[in-house]
Amino acid sequence: MAKLTVDQYLAAAAARLAHLTQTYAIIFFTSIATMFAILAYAPSAGLAARFALATIVIAITVYGVLAAKAAMDDLKAMLDDAVDDFSGSRFGAHLKQIPTTLFLGVSVIFVLAMGVTQLWAIISA
Repeated sequence: MAKLTVDQYLAAAAARLAHLTQTYAIIFFTSIATMFAILAYAPSAGLAARFALATIVIAITVYGVLAAKAAMDDLKAMLDDAVDDFSGSRFGAHLKQIPTTLFLGVSVIFVLAMGVTQLWAIISA
């Protein structure tokens, strides 16, 4: 397979970074929406409605963890396979020093914390 040019490499990395950003936006906005639903309806909801809310929260949490991990793994692989013109630059060298594993771990912990907190709100409502 032919090597990517710098422009092709940057376009691919930017597209995957956009996917990561969209994943986080989906997680946060759906979590806000479900939190409003939990606060508004969970206290008076029956058991079936609480299970439905819990299922939505679990689905959002699982999607958030898996989709964000996939995008971060792809970005890490792209950094490791950077074309010579890019990785030889100061910017490319700086990007390779970013602690992507730490960022992924922290974001997974936050997504899980949002999910657990919402499940706790459903149970205690």
